[in-house]
Amino acid sequence: MVADVCQIFRVRHVGSKLRRIGLLVLLMAGLCYLNQGPSPVHPSIVPTVAFQEQVFALQAELGYLRQKLASCDPSSTFTSSSLDTFTPIYIVTPTYARPQQKAELTRLKNTFLLIPSVHWIVIEDAPSKTSLVARFLAHSGLSTTHLVVETPPDMKLKSDDPHWSKPRGVYQRNEAIKWLREERGGEAGVVYFADDDNTYSSELFEAIRFTKIVSVLPVGLVGGVMVERPRISEDGQKVTGWEVAWGKSRPYATDMAGFAVSLPHLLSRPSAIFPTQCKRGHLESEFLKHLVNDLKQLEVASNQVLVWHTRTELVNLKKEEKFKEQKGHNSDQGLEV
Repeated sequence: MVADVCQIFRVRHVGSKLRRIGLLVLLMAGLCYLNQGPSPVHPSIVPTVAFQEQVFALQAELGYLRQKLASCDPSSTFTSSSLDTFTPIYIVTPTYARPQQKAELTRLKNTFLLIPSVHWIVIEDAPSKTSLVARFLAHSGLSTTHLVVETPPDMKLKSDDPHWSKPRGVYQRNEAIKWLREERGGEAGVVYFADDDNTYSSELFEAIRFTKIVSVLPVGLVGGVMVERPRISEDGQKVTGWEVAWGKSRPYATDMAGFAVSLPHLLSRPSAIFPTQCKRGHLESEFLKHLVNDLKQLEVASNQVLVWHTRTELVNLKKEEKFKEQKGHNSDQGLEV
């Protein structure tokens, strides 16, 4: 099926390429039209079901065409909207090699394909870029940047360490911030830190796209409770505190997935990086201290749960060694899992 699609895409290369671009432009134009309507869509406005279905249908078709174009022509640069209608969203994702890595990245990619004007910054915790991640991004259909920086050995979690005992992804997120400072100075945009083991709704990214300084939202399945969230004033416009069960003393008691930052504001604060050493659970708070002075500066992105702090169960590979002994090779021989 994929081969047939690629063959269709390759027919009459020049004309076919123009048609593909034309299709993408038409879909983007239609999505822009629906996204604006008579007035810009804001999270406080509740669109009709029919309107939402039209937008989702266009998003799905656009994502499908992006990925097919990338599969047939990985060198293509037409993988994301450059239309000024949408503020760009820079999604920062640290990642590291493990059996479920590609599965985790695939889940994220399938969501990000539905979002207009996304640039995905993927940073590997490794001595050098891996071919698995490089190939994955090249065929993702998304506008991407592939970076690499290795966490020092003494800062890495050991197999028997609790997951919360050391801050994770710090060096990778800081590498992405460095890249943004060097490559995106003076540009509009919103930055969101999306770990590869979380689950994201496409609606989240439309909610944070309006961020002017720092916006916050609830996060599901985190902190030992069903949801951690900012406490919102009666008018729904101001953050007055935090509804959490753990770490109540944190000045900004939010998970990494619970906030977004305006790119110009981030770049205007040179000291804004993630600390390599901090009190347990205070990584986000220490970072946000460089961006806002108090709760009054925080914006409400959404009062709905649009992201979940899900962790993939450790993969059971106890039969792999026995399989190798019996067959003389690994079970994934010739395959990329």
